[in-house]
This record gives sequence, structure tokens and C-alpha cells, in this order.
Amino acid sequence: MKFSKIFALAVLLFSFTLFADDAAQIATKILGKYNDIKSFSTSFSRVFVQSSTGKKTTDGGTISFIAPSNIRMDIFTDGKLTEQTFVDNSRTVLIYHSKKSALVRKSSSEASDYLVFLKGLPEVEKRFTVTDSTGTIEKAKKTGMTIKPGSEMLKLTPKNPIPNVKYIFITAINGEIDSVIIIDQLKNINQFTFSGIKLNPALDKKSFDSSIPKGFEVSDF
Repeated sequence: MKFSKIFALAVLLFSFTLFADDAAQIATKILGKYNDIKSFSTSFSRVFVQSSTGKKTTDGGTISFIAPSNIRMDIFTDGKLTEQTFVDNSRTVLIYHSKKSALVRKSSSEASDYLVFLKGLPEVEKRFTVTDSTGTIEKAKKTGMTIKPGSEMLKLTPKNPIPNVKYIFITAINGEIDSVIIIDQLKNINQFTFSGIKLNPALDKKSFDSSIPKGFEVSDF
């Protein structure tokens, strides 16, 4: 092999190592603080962008988490509670208040995938390939993502197929998570932007018990 080819290969391998090191450092800075947390809470605003039409829908709400697996998500539209998601290690309950219906599934839901960072970096790295995507932010903005100036961005690619999740992007400012952006197989964008994040707040575990209102139609899915 000619020296020029050997040199080019060495440069390529060196560059790859640098990029890998950068990704590891950023991932540790952003996700490492979630290693072994006991609880979490935040408010969020959400924007869903449909790829085929560019149509945007918005809502918001609150998310709470108690380790190791309890998640509660309350969604409000125009000030009214419209939807709730309860996840534990055995089942998921979705309550649609506007439709007076509920769905119960004996498995974890998409919320567990969207919020995988709550389990800490080791769990993320078990399930996803983590890369530094900060250099693609300007390109990402053109697809409909909202990314604030000064952000860093991680790209999480599932190691095994996950329904409705092609990629997850996590943006952060000064090492603090700002948003989680889910891209599905149809290139739709589901972006959660957080505010008022609290690590290890005092939470009542009883509030994670799903309570389906009387008269709601309940179905398995």
C-alpha cells in the first residue's frame, strides 16, 4: 500500500476517534447527570409536525418520573386536561379525557422510549447508538425542528427497531436538556421542549396510579 493511502487511512481513523471522543464527552455531560436519579419532573410544550403536509399541532403539559420505571404524563389543550399516560414496569394506561375512553397495554409505551434519558447514560447506550449531531443543527432546523442558539445536539439511533421511532435527538444548552425530538419512520417530528426541570423532587408515588374515570370506555391494545 502506498504511503499516501496509509497516511489518508490514518487521518481518517484519527478523525473518527476524535468524533467518537467528542460524542462521548457531550453524552456524559448531558446524560450522565441522569445516572441513578430517583425522580424527575418538568413542564413541557409540544409541537408535532406532519411531514407530508407541514401541518403543526401544539399542546403542553407535565411529566413526572419515579425510578426505576414509573412515568406520568399529563397533556393539556387550551387549559383542559385532554390526555394522560401512565407507565410502570408492567403496563401502560392511556386516558383520553376528551373522548371519554382509555387504552390499557401490558407493556411499556412510547413514553419510555422518548424519555429514555431518565434512565441515565448506560441505559441509553444499551439501546441506542449515540452520536454528536451538533454540526447538523442548521440542516435540522430546515426540517421543522426548533433548536435554540448555543445548543448542542445528540442523535440516538435505535440498535433494534422501535415502533414510531426512527431517531431521537436531544438538544441541550450549557449541559442542560432543552428538548427531545422524535422522528418516526414517516419523518414526522414530535418535539418536547422542557421548562422548570427538577431532579430528585419529592413526589408522591400514589400520583402514578392510573385512575380511569367512571363511565369511560376501556379497551386493551
